[in-house]
Amino acid sequence: MKKKILRFCPVCKGPLPEDKNGNTVYCSDECYDYNKSVDASEKNKKKSLQKILLFLDNTANETYGLYGSKPFSAKVFLDRGFVWDTYSELITIENIQAKKLIRYAYVLFTNQTVKIWKL
Repeated sequence: MKKKILRFCPVCKGPLPEDKNGNTVYCSDECYDYNKSVDASEKNKKKSLQKILLFLDNTANETYGLYGSKPFSAKVFLDRGFVWDTYSELITIENIQAKKLIRYAYVLFTNQTVKIWKL
């Protein structure tokens, strides 16, 4: 006698109907479509974040070419449309918590100056 294994849908947490194929993961087309749309949305968010990070990193590259690692006015970044709250991770450089982009990291000081580090 073959044992029946109870399987559950990852979307709605309901049991999968017994007549479903053994490879089936979702209990219904609605759950499948919902999961597919959520996955697509997550991929689009990641893609958008990567595009913004690339723009910010290129902006940092241009600015680093002008100022090097010397502090400069935050207005330079503002004029280029810099987005301050987008970064890939926080890292510590020279005992300062900096925001990492891709090839560069930066910190915005309270006196409205920015310092960039090339990683």
